[in-house]
Amino acid sequence: MDLRHLRYFVATAEELHFGRAAERLHIAQPALSIQIKALEETLGVRLLNRTNRVVTLTEAGRLFLREARRTLEQAQHAASVARRAGRGEIGRIEIGYSADVSYSGVLSKTLREYRRQMPDVELGLHELHPSTQIAQLLEGRIQIGFLASFIGSPAWKLPQDLDAIRLMEWPLRIALPVDHPLARRSRIPREALADEPFILYVGSDVEQDRSLVQLTLGFAPRVAYEARSGFSLISLVGAGLGVAIVPSSVSSISIGEHVVYRPIAGNTIQIGTEVVFRRDADDPAIVNFLQMLRVDQL
Repeated sequence: MDLRHLRYFVATAEELHFGRAAERLHIAQPALSIQIKALEETLGVRLLNRTNRVVTLTEAGRLFLREARRTLEQAQHAASVARRAGRGEIGRIEIGYSADVSYSGVLSKTLREYRRQMPDVELGLHELHPSTQIAQLLEGRIQIGFLASFIGSPAWKLPQDLDAIRLMEWPLRIALPVDHPLARRSRIPREALADEPFILYVGSDVEQDRSLVQLTLGFAPRVAYEARSGFSLISLVGAGLGVAIVPSSVSSISIGEHVVYRPIAGNTIQIGTEVVFRRDADDPAIVNFLQMLRVDQL
């Protein structure tokens, strides 16, 4: 028994006339009669009472009709789901993002537009350090990563299996406690930071995080504390426990006006907001997401 048998039976049961049912199905009447008889033999029960003038449903036929309709409706729904998934209109995307990207407004703007275009695709959101996002992209645990990259730094290089679309660029700032002596300056020389205790935003690769900060400063920072989130990092600065290098996108976070942000004199390294993904990504929902970003950049 297959869906064709169900369609033949439903048409016959609704028409209660083999000739009209055959015409509706665009098949010959003898062929329809053979198929209905084969269905009854498969089930081992009579579904239709036939006379020369009248066709009626047996009790088994009446109940079978109800279930056959449900089955055909579910099959049609399943086919629709498959087609929509093939077009990327439904599905699920796991997205990682770093704190500074969320503060910048880039994440909310991008997700809002994608939700407008594809409202039925589920989005799983995970706040993750950039190095953790890279690892999870390679493992397939997330499919899209919104992360910060050090533009102009030779230490910033994506693994071969990943690619990126750059959305924005942000200059670096030094975050200082509001009562810090350097807070009175409009621009901070790097050498003035040599003896300062630093708070480092770290992920799974602490040594890489240290080296990127060292490239920015020109010397190895004296790390007093490590923070696992951007908000925690700014909170520690506001508590007077040290200073931190951050992108200007987080400068709206003041922690009760206890933190100020100043440019670093002579610095050419910027923070880029990148959307990172696997080069072999072929899921239609992901392809649509990336295409939306590329169109926005034109």
